[in-house]
Amino acid sequence: MAGHLQRYREIAHVLTRNGLYASAVRAGLGRWLPALGDGVDPHVDDDVRPELLVRTFEELGTTFIKLGQLISSRPDVFPQAYCDAFAKLTDAASPVPFPELGTVVHEDLGLGVEEIYAWFDPAPLATASIGQAHRARLHDGRAVVVKIRKPGVVEQVRDDLDILRNLAGHLARNSRVLADLDLVGLVDEFARSLRTELDYLTEARAIDEFAGNLREEAGVHVPWVDWATTTPRVLTMEELSGTRIDDVAELDRVGIDRPELAHRAVSVLMRMVFEDGVFHADPHAGNLFVEADGTIGIIDFGMVGRVGPTMRRQFARMIVALYRQDTESLVSALLQIAPPRGTLDRRALRREVGRITGWLDGRALADIQVDVLANQIFTVVRHHRLALPPEVVQLFRMLVIVDGLGRRVDPGFDLTDALFPFARRLIEERLGARQVAARVRDATVAAAELGLDLPAYARSLMERVEDGGVDVTIRAGELDPLVERLERTGDRMVAAMVVAAMITGGTNVVVAYKDRMGPLFGPLVAGGGVALAAGSAYLAWTGRPRAIRPR
Repeated sequence: MAGHLQRYREIAHVLTRNGLYASAVRAGLGRWLPALGDGVDPHVDDDVRPELLVRTFEELGTTFIKLGQLISSRPDVFPQAYCDAFAKLTDAASPVPFPELGTVVHEDLGLGVEEIYAWFDPAPLATASIGQAHRARLHDGRAVVVKIRKPGVVEQVRDDLDILRNLAGHLARNSRVLADLDLVGLVDEFARSLRTELDYLTEARAIDEFAGNLREEAGVHVPWVDWATTTPRVLTMEELSGTRIDDVAELDRVGIDRPELAHRAVSVLMRMVFEDGVFHADPHAGNLFVEADGTIGIIDFGMVGRVGPTMRRQFARMIVALYRQDTESLVSALLQIAPPRGTLDRRALRREVGRITGWLDGRALADIQVDVLANQIFTVVRHHRLALPPEVVQLFRMLVIVDGLGRRVDPGFDLTDALFPFARRLIEERLGARQVAARVRDATVAAAELGLDLPAYARSLMERVEDGGVDVTIRAGELDPLVERLERTGDRMVAAMVVAAMITGGTNVVVAYKDRMGPLFGPLVAGGGVALAAGSAYLAWTGRPRAIRPR
C-alpha cells in the first residue's frame, strides 16, 4: 500500500509539472498535489495538448507508454491529432545489466545461462520496456533468440494498472466526455492486453499456432520454440536471418521479384485474417525477413489479433461494399459490426458514409491509401458513437501497416488485389448450399429455444408488473410518432371489430333466412362480400410498414 501511495504522489507531481493541475484534481489526486500557484484554478479546464500528454506519459514510464500506444491505435475513440501524437511513443528502454537477467533465467530454469546455452551473447539484441532479447546457441548448435523479462516489471505494471483504473473511474465521473468514451472499459481492455504481453508463454503458444496454420503454405517460415527453455519469463525461439523486406536495394541486388514478393507476403497475411481468424497484428518491416531462397520469415508474435467467423464475414461485407462503392451495403455492414451506443441518426450516417463512397468513386484502386480511408471510417464511427470492437480496430491498423509495407516493396502495389478475393470468397462460401442449410438449422434451433424460454420471460414480466410495474423512458421527440401510431392502431381495431361483426352477423342472417330471401339472396351476399373486401383492404392498407415522418 505504501508503494501505491508513493506512486500516486509521483503521478500527481508529474501532472502538475506539465500544467495538468485540473486534470489531476478530477482524477482524484487532490490530496497529493502541491500547493496551488498564483493564477491556477482547478475548476478551469487544462490546455491538454497532444504533445503535452505524450511528454507526461513518457515521464510516467512503462505502463503509461503502453497505454499511449493503445490510444494511438484507437482513432475510432480518440481524435486523430492525439492518435498521431501518441504513435510517436516508443517502447525503447535502457538495457538491464546482464547479471540481473541471468538471475531470472536461473530462477526459472534451475541452471545458469552458461549451462543451458552453449553460447550466450551478453550484449542485448534489442531492449524494450518489458523485456530484453539476446542471441544464443543451444548445445545442439541451433541458433536462437532468448527473450528475458526484466525483474520487477510485473509488480510495477500490476500496481500501475490498479492505479490507472482508479484514476479512470474518477475522470469518467467528473467528465461527461470521458464517460462517453467508456474510459474505464478502455483501461480494462488495456489491462487484459498488457497482462497477456507480460507472459511469454502466451507468445510461445501463438508462435506454435501460427506455425500450425501455415505449415502447408510454401515459402513462409515461422520460428520454432524450444519449450525446454521457455517459461513465463524466458522465451527461447529459433533465430531467423535474412534481408528486411523493405530493404529494396538489397532485394534488387539478390534478384528478388519485388512485385511478386509484395503480393505473396500480403496474401499470407490476408489468409491469416479471412481463413484462420488469427493474424499477426504488427507486421511492420522489422518483423518480416526475406531469406536467401525467397522464403518470407515472420517474427515477433507478441501482438496477435483474433476474429471469429461472424466478424470475419461482416468485415468481408464491408470490404466488398467499399470496393463497389455501395453506400447502403456499407451502412448495413458497418452497423452489423459496430452497433450504436445510443440513439442513431441513420439519415446522417448514410449521408456521411455516402461521402466516403463518393470519395472512392472514380479513383484508381492503387491510388487509394488505406490509412486515409480508415481515418474517414473512424471519423464516422466516432461522430455517431458506434461501438467498433477492438479486434476490428486492430484489423484496420494491420491493413494500414500492410498497405504501407506493400507500397515500399512495390510502388505499384494495390492492396485490393490481395484483399478483395479473400473477402469475396468468404461471402460466396456463406451462400453455398451447405452453409445455408446450416444457417436454417441454427435458426430453427434458436426459434425452438426462444419458444421454450418465452413462458419464463412472460412470467418474469408479470411478476415485475405485479411488484410495482415497469418503468418506461420516452424522449419528448418520440411522443408524436408514438401517438400517431397509437391512433392508427385504434382505427384499425375499430375497423377490425366492425368487420368481425359483419362476418358473424351476416353468417347468422344467411343461415336463418336463406329460404325466405328468394331472388334477393344473391345480391345481398354479393354486397356483403364487397363490404367485407373493403374492410379487409382497409386493414391491410393501414397495417403496412410506414416510415415515421421526420420532425
